[in-house]
Amino acid sequence: MARGQTTCHRRSRSAPSEARVDSSKRRGRGRDTVSSTARWPERLSHIAALLRAEGAAVLLTTTDALSTVFAHNISPETDWRSIFDADAVVRALGGTPTGVAIAAGRWDEQASYALLTRIDLPEGEALLCALRHGVPFDTVELATANAAAELLAMSVRDGRSLAEARHDGLRQLDRVALLERLLAGLEETRDASAMLARAAEEIARSIGAGGASIMLVEGKELRVRASVGLEVPLGHGQPRDEGIAGWVASKGEKVVLRGPIDDDRFRGSDPQAGEAVVMPLWSGHEVIGVLNVKRPIGAGGFDEKLEVLDAIAGDVGRALSAVHRIDELERQRRSEVGLEEVMRHAAANDGDGAARIAAASFGHHAVAVRANDGHLLGLHADDKECREAALEASAKVEPAPGATVRVGLARHGRPYDTDDSDIAARAVDALGLLGHAQVEGGTRHGEAIRVLAVEDHPVMRLGVRALLEREGLVIAGITATCAEALDLVREDEPDVILLDLGLPDAVGPDAVERIREVSASVPIIAFSVERTPEVIRAVLRAGANGYVSKDAPSSQVVAALQAAAQGLTALGTAEAHALSRIAETMPLAEQPEETTRPEEEVEPGAAGPVREPLTPRELELLRYLAEGYTNKEIARAMVLAEDTVKKGVQTLIAKLGATDRTHAVVLALRRGLIE
Repeated sequence: MARGQTTCHRRSRSAPSEARVDSSKRRGRGRDTVSSTARWPERLSHIAALLRAEGAAVLLTTTDALSTVFAHNISPETDWRSIFDADAVVRALGGTPTGVAIAAGRWDEQASYALLTRIDLPEGEALLCALRHGVPFDTVELATANAAAELLAMSVRDGRSLAEARHDGLRQLDRVALLERLLAGLEETRDASAMLARAAEEIARSIGAGGASIMLVEGKELRVRASVGLEVPLGHGQPRDEGIAGWVASKGEKVVLRGPIDDDRFRGSDPQAGEAVVMPLWSGHEVIGVLNVKRPIGAGGFDEKLEVLDAIAGDVGRALSAVHRIDELERQRRSEVGLEEVMRHAAANDGDGAARIAAASFGHHAVAVRANDGHLLGLHADDKECREAALEASAKVEPAPGATVRVGLARHGRPYDTDDSDIAARAVDALGLLGHAQVEGGTRHGEAIRVLAVEDHPVMRLGVRALLEREGLVIAGITATCAEALDLVREDEPDVILLDLGLPDAVGPDAVERIREVSASVPIIAFSVERTPEVIRAVLRAGANGYVSKDAPSSQVVAALQAAAQGLTALGTAEAHALSRIAETMPLAEQPEETTRPEEEVEPGAAGPVREPLTPRELELLRYLAEGYTNKEIARAMVLAEDTVKKGVQTLIAKLGATDRTHAVVLALRRGLIE
């Protein structure tokens, strides 16, 4: 899909970004331990809300059991081993967030879903678990759970640091008091600006400074976001590479100043500045801001407080990182919900509704969607100025190859930049379903094939449903797990199965093998983002009839389903290339028979000869096979009878010394007969 982005030059106020952090004080138990789990039940309630889960828990592992440490809306007596098998626990402890389906009666009387991810604690490893009914956890929620576990681990480490700070001596008392108030402030506010203002006041008070400010890195600028006791207005900005603060942000080094400044590094700085300490605020390995304290109150100056200031800067940096991370997670969640709603309206051919949801979800004030012939499919605008801008952008933008719509986006107050490109592209892809709904019925091809689609991601399920319905295929069912698919196959076997390889209860060849145990004959087309030769080869060996990548054109997916339904093997060009590359590197004992025959005397790694020369017509037929065409489609393209095509394919297989049409394509690619 193509898109055009236009900014309307009309001033508007933007609401402050919101973020929510759940932090609290920790209390030590003895000199060398800390209650790292203080307020964890409250944190679990926040995590459950973020994941749209009905309950959450922290689990500890032993040799033969999982035990509940803290729980929110989950019974501590839950039998976790009946919910998670050993493989799921091993995967989660290995760093892979894992989602599983739960049979009825194991958690409660209903079937449900669970996720499991690791929490790295100073004392060892624990597990974060979330449970809910209705829909499985998708990949975005698994990533969100992993990030939430990281935040929990971060809070535990911060708690440990706080406990250690209490025992460092009287010099650390100022830092402890400040940190406690800062963490309490984080619990009370969702606004990063309010948190920074409170931090600046507490730092100035506890350190005994006449003034303090906090500047944040925003693109190529440093901008003042908190200031107390200094005549510096909030929002004041300067280039990131200028002045003392710019040097500190660029170099990541602390600067201590006493008296008038005479330093070539700080061109443009105030030459009359008194004693001051300027230090970077770090988030991991990146400087995200600068803390500046000036004019010490009292005769001692800042010398005795430099170590405390270093620690305070670290605390502020971590707190700020937590605010930004939670804000980012919330934006990602809202983005996924918005995309799902856009696709739902677009699949229902509600153009105006899809444009309205896209505008509200992704910060546009107008969205216009046109078909490639120019007629309007959907429009939403908050004002006339942006409406005209979006319509103009949708008319001017060049359609991308294969695109079915052209989209114009407009907003006022803030221009579009590169950071907006990714989410804009995803929104445009979702709006592209409107173009598919306009395709004439005559362009659809294939018989009324009954397809069972197995896909765990809810957004992908919407796309698959729209694709199958658009192409005139009959949907025998759409399931989210392999177990559900097996039940449908037993009840009423479909003509072909479109099988995702990353299901909650079966991954890769396992899913194919489980279906083959129920039905040895139903055609299976594997559908995955994976393209490695090893995976393709393993899936085909497990019994799949074909393999199509999820980024393949929709026509190739449909052709593969039609070919499999006719008893043929379907393999895309890229997948065939991948198999040919692995064939060239296989041990001789595993290679096809013709590459190991002594009479051909083929050197290792060299392309094998064709047993008989191919005619130009046969080469043309070979190229159609490589593109995944069915016999009927080849007959139409080459103006031949379908029986003639079948005989030609058999002759071609014999000439190449192949076992089937897929093998013929692999050999032809490896020998350079086609590209």
